[in-house]
This record gives sequence, C-alpha cells and structure tokens, in this order.
Amino acid sequence: MRPGDELRVECKVIEVRPSKSRPEQGLIKLRTTTLNQDDEPALVHVVNLVVLRRKDIRSSSREA
Repeated sequence: MRPGDELRVECKVIEVRPSKSRPEQGLIKLRTTTLNQDDEPALVHVVNLVVLRRKDIRSSSREA
C-alpha cells in the first residue's frame, strides 16, 4: 500500500458450524480481503470467530 491508494474491503464467510462441545455457540471462519484501486489484494486476513447461536425459530413455531 502507498499513500493515496484507494482501498475497499470484501468479506466472505468461508465456514459456519456448531460447536461440538458447546451447543449454544458456533464457529465462523471469515476471510477479509482489502483491495487497492487496481483490484489487487493488499491484505488478506482469515479469522475464526466464536459466536452465540440463536434459537431455531422454526422448531419453536412448530411447538406452538
């Protein structure tokens, strides 16, 4: 990167899965790519996130 570069960021979810040991949590793998004005990657960053899972709305609506 150089001074004056125009940057833009693209994010993509690579993987989503429930935690095997903690059912209330899930794991997300996210790739963030920062591109310069020539659409060349200046930075690629892959992170693993631990997130809370929301309750399944579909299963609770069947119970009602």
